[in-house]
Amino acid sequence: MSENQTLIGGYELRNCVASGASTQIWEVTQQGATIPFAMKLLLPDALKDAEKKAVLKHEYKIGSTLEHPNIIRFHQMEINRDHGFFIMDYFRAPSLKAQISGNLAETQSRLKKIIEAVCQGLIHLNEKGWLHRDIKPDNILVNKTGEVRLIDFSLATKVLTGVMKLMAGKQKTIKGTRTYIAPETILKKTPTVRSDIYSLGVTIYEVATGVPPFAGLNPSDLLMKHVGEAPAPPSLMNKNVSPELDAAVLKLLSKKPEDRPADMREVMSLFRNLRCFLEDPTELRARKLKDAKELESQSVEKRLDSRADADRVARGIAAPAKPTKSKRLTAPIGEIEAVKKIGSKPASPAAAPPAAPQMPVIQMMPTMMPQMPFGMPGPQMPGMMYPGMMPQQMPQQMPQQMPPQMMPPQMQPGFPPGFPPAAPTQPMSPQQPQTPAQRAIPPAQTSSAQQPPTNPAGPTAPAKASSVAPSQPEPVEDLDFMTDLPDIM
Repeated sequence: MSENQTLIGGYELRNCVASGASTQIWEVTQQGATIPFAMKLLLPDALKDAEKKAVLKHEYKIGSTLEHPNIIRFHQMEINRDHGFFIMDYFRAPSLKAQISGNLAETQSRLKKIIEAVCQGLIHLNEKGWLHRDIKPDNILVNKTGEVRLIDFSLATKVLTGVMKLMAGKQKTIKGTRTYIAPETILKKTPTVRSDIYSLGVTIYEVATGVPPFAGLNPSDLLMKHVGEAPAPPSLMNKNVSPELDAAVLKLLSKKPEDRPADMREVMSLFRNLRCFLEDPTELRARKLKDAKELESQSVEKRLDSRADADRVARGIAAPAKPTKSKRLTAPIGEIEAVKKIGSKPASPAAAPPAAPQMPVIQMMPTMMPQMPFGMPGPQMPGMMYPGMMPQQMPQQMPQQMPPQMMPPQMQPGFPPGFPPAAPTQPMSPQQPQTPAQRAIPPAQTSSAQQPPTNPAGPTAPAKASSVAPSQPEPVEDLDFMTDLPDIM
């Protein structure tokens, strides 16, 4: 057929629906009419082959004798030296194979209806005395409403029974599609109705799982698996397949023909009251899509958070602190009451700035602590530090004279007689004289790290403040806010 030829046998070619090795399927209309038909047209090279023309005549001969709503209907055939074709109904629907690839869940939801329609069409074909011999998803058309049409009877043969079956012997050639062919056909035995049942079982398996039961590295390997390898249950490929469907499909795929159902009526009754899937395939697919979208949205949010963190790092901005559970304060009751009176609230550890290292406070005996109002400095003595005083602020020498109001209570005029002075905490040693600051430290809190070093100048030289920082006390967690509070007497 030339590229410019659009009119063949009084039919106008509209659209090429499918193309094979020797034929093409066209959507056509009669010249001057609008009703669409389907034309199976021999290609120019096949038109020169007598065997190809014989196959076309054979298919039309069988199809023209079939009248069933689930079988495509044939109308007219014409073969001459210019062209060869036959006309049949144009059933506007994709093949079952295309629907498995395009919308498997919706096809699975109509599986029982498809099986029943195919069985009814094959029952009619068997009653007319024919075997299909090429049942596969490509030769089953299914529209959106679930209507089914069987097509392609080019390999159909007569059903042999009785003496005819015994006289037939082995077949000379193997005919069929390797993925769906029955084991006895591969062994060149006489095909029967059970051979079509096996091919139907492979088709049902593919609809239930999305893949056929066998796949080989090469054609011979695939044929050997049909003959000697047991198929895996469909539920291993699709967890939604019910145990009942598992058992029914595996029965159709039995290696021995006698282990399969006897005819298509038995197959139809086997699937009529059977639950094919544990959950409706369309609802299961919708739920999976919803879960996938939620997971995708969560991953997008995580990616956005990661980008925001990277942007903050590039700009030198610290990431916001994650909320944490507040820890219970373990401060003494007196300090907590002081905080309540002042009205301050402890800041969270994540928001509080790092506290500067604090010098240990040298405690004094109550008898040596001057009674000073808040805000007024007390008497400064060598070797002593007060809260808030850095080492460089300590006086190197005790002033020679001290105003009376700055003297300790024992030295002020008018001090009550009989008030016992503070006794030294440890005996004086001539090798290491004790300073007033050391006398003020209780024995339990005096350590080698807190004692000032021995004055090398002798006992007459004034003691100087140590330049070595004492050991740091263990910080109290969540009490950094109390470092600025005044000393409470």
